Amino acid sequence: MRVLPTLSRFALGSALLVLAACSAPRIDLADWRSRTSHERPMAARPSLEADLATVERLREADELVRARELALALAAEHPDDPTVLSAASRAESDGVFLRPEADTDARNHAAASALDYAERATSLGAHGPAARAQLGWALGTTTHLQSMSARSAHARRTRAVALAVIDEEPVNATALATLAIVNLRLSTLPWMARLFASDLPEASLADAESFARRAVEARPSRENRLVLAKVLLALEREADARSVLEAALATPPRFPRDRAVEASVRAHLAPLAGR
Repeated sequence: MRVLPTLSRFALGSALLVLAACSAPRIDLADWRSRTSHERPMAARPSLEADLATVERLREADELVRARELALALAAEHPDDPTVLSAASRAESDGVFLRPEADTDARNHAAASALDYAERATSLGAHGPAARAQLGWALGTTTHLQSMSARSAHARRTRAVALAVIDEEPVNATALATLAIVNLRLSTLPWMARLFASDLPEASLADAESFARRAVEARPSRENRLVLAKVLLALEREADARSVLEAALATPPRFPRDRAVEASVRAHLAPLAGR
């Protein structure tokens, strides 16, 4: 006679744990930016065009820390320039990779800041494929920051933004990686999370693999290979995932974030050794 009450308490406890795990983290962007971005003295500012070129040069050289510092300074100095804000959004997305995975507070704030900058850039006229792809990426990395009731719509918007970029620029690696991750996350949601979600967009691991492979073909970075490996692991194709991760490490760093994701690549590869 006590089985049903016990099961009910277990189900209730499980539901409460899921709700607690899925609750939106507290974000204070004003405090975050007061600590991470600062305007420079006027005498220390070259032309905006020169500064933006420096940001691109540093980022292509995988000097993410210096590129991020300059991009965020520019955002403080030029808060209404859509090109600057889009660059700042990308810099904050880079910042997520620069923080240890255990530092969830900093990573969450960087992701939220990236989305805020991307939204502002779009509202001010940044409508090119690169800016919209960055918006899609920023949306995709902030789903967990939304309330439970808003996550389905947020995922749908992420998917729609990235698909629109692909329609215009089929080899946009950022949009392709975003779509791979969206499909991966939706396809691997725990059953309890699905219970509380509603109106989820369509997704499959087959689509996740297709988009991930296209992202790697468009930009064979360690980051994109890591995304593909995660999809293959979800498909329980460990040998294929190991090959992808080994290829990621066999290629010298060539792209932004290559060095930043190396530790994660190695962490995913370690359990697959010998399989």
